[in-house]
This record gives sequence, structure tokens and C-alpha cells, in this order.
Amino acid sequence: KTLKSNSKNNLNIFHPIVYIRGMYYSKCNVGYVIRLEIGEEIQESLRQFAEAVKLKGGFYVGIGAVTQVELGFFRVGTKQYDRRFLDDNEYELVSLTGNLSLVDDLPTPHTHVAVGDSRFQTYSGHLVRAVVSVTAEILVTQIDLSLTRKEDPILSYHGLISPHRRHLKVDS
Repeated sequence: KTLKSNSKNNLNIFHPIVYIRGMYYSKCNVGYVIRLEIGEEIQESLRQFAEAVKLKGGFYVGIGAVTQVELGFFRVGTKQYDRRFLDDNEYELVSLTGNLSLVDDLPTPHTHVAVGDSRFQTYSGHLVRAVVSVTAEILVTQIDLSLTRKEDPILSYHGLISPHRRHLKVDS
């Protein structure tokens, strides 16, 4: 099966990657080690993983190679994300970092990435989507808290909430 992607202009672009279904993961002393396969979309795979292992809170880091990258940049003034689809070239996944929390009781990844192209140019931002082109190797650190996100009325985004949180007031 060939993957079909949509660019910003809604053009149909076919990418010659064969889709292989299913990630691999192993439990370890701090959480899980995950390996995503060619054709898997990172955000959806992280969501499915968290749902499968019933993870309610965690943080993750990773590396790999991706294509069909779409990044976002949150503009405080407009309270919206500017989005940029890079193109269907392959990129090194130089750094992937984020957290898993619950939004309306559904596992939700919040991921930031840095990706590099063949000219050694890097692009970074909030990950909207990316498809694995070779592999993605991710360490998920499980925590003993259930993290949630709730709508922030001032900035119109879902802010992270942890149970039993305390407010530390700092003198200015």
C-alpha cells in the first residue's frame, strides 16, 4: 500500500513508502522503549500506545527518520497555530520530546521536534504530524500521576494540569 498525503494546497501526493502495521515496545525500569515502523504516523502511534498500555501520564524523547512533516507555531496574539507542511522529502528526526496526558479522558500526545534535511538545515516546532520513513525510537518515561489538559480561557489552549499541584509564589 502506498501512503497518500495532502499538502497545504490539497494536492494528492503519493509517497513510495510501504506501510508496515504495528509498533514494537518493551517495558523497562522507567517506562517503555518503543520502535515505530515505516509508515506509522508518530502522533497517532503515541496516542494508540498510551491507550493500549493505559498510560495516564508520561514524558518522552526520541530520534529517527520521518517524511510528510507538518509543524506548528503557536501565536499568542492570534491564539492559533501557524502550520507549515515541509514537503515529502525525508528528514532526520534530530530530536523528539513531549508528554502524554488526558484530554476529555483520551490519551493525547503533545510533541515538539527538530528535523534536519539533506542540506543540514533544521526545522523545529510543535509536531502536527510526521510519518516514519525508516524508524522512530522513543523512550516513554511513565510517571505515577494522571496528567490532564484543560482549556485555558486566556490563551485558548489546553494547559497541563497535574493532581495535587501547589503554587509557589516567588518574590520579585
